Amino acid sequence: MDAMVLAAMAKWPNVPAVFGWLRLDARGQWWIKDERLQHEAMVDFFNRNYGRDGQGRCYVQNGPQKVYVMLDAAPLVARRTPMGWSTLPYDDDVAPRTAWLTPDGMLLLEIGGELAVVDDRDLPALLDEALPAWDGTMDGLPAGLRLGGTEVPLAREELAALWRRYGIVAKPR
Repeated sequence: MDAMVLAAMAKWPNVPAVFGWLRLDARGQWWIKDERLQHEAMVDFFNRNYGRDGQGRCYVQNGPQKVYVMLDAAPLVARRTPMGWSTLPYDDDVAPRTAWLTPDGMLLLEIGGELAVVDDRDLPALLDEALPAWDGTMDGLPAGLRLGGTEVPLAREELAALWRRYGIVAKPR
């Protein structure tokens, strides 16, 4: 967390939290109300000061104020890079431990103990590489996903069930 944020928290410890106007989409992009945040310095600030509280709610610490985040999919978004995995909002290059495919086609990974949705722009190439023989049906889903020379367990699961498993509050109030 930024030093100026920590100083503001110490100076004003009882600022009320904000709910309902900040959202993280399934591509790792920030939205304020219905407008995508495109100011690079603000995006970087949000990414650096992003966290999750003990109740499973994600937030951005904006000075002394917590701004709770609505999640479209997961607390993190995973992107494939030539070097491995990159996660947004903060970079955590850790190999996935397990994978899930939701009935509506989202691929989610456990990375560093946290749930990450795979950016949909990476899915076609990733599935061609990781599941070359898969027929595309949920009944034919294999038990493992080959990622970068390592096989990780793969299962079918509803997104809401994954939120419960990982203690995620996707719509904090």
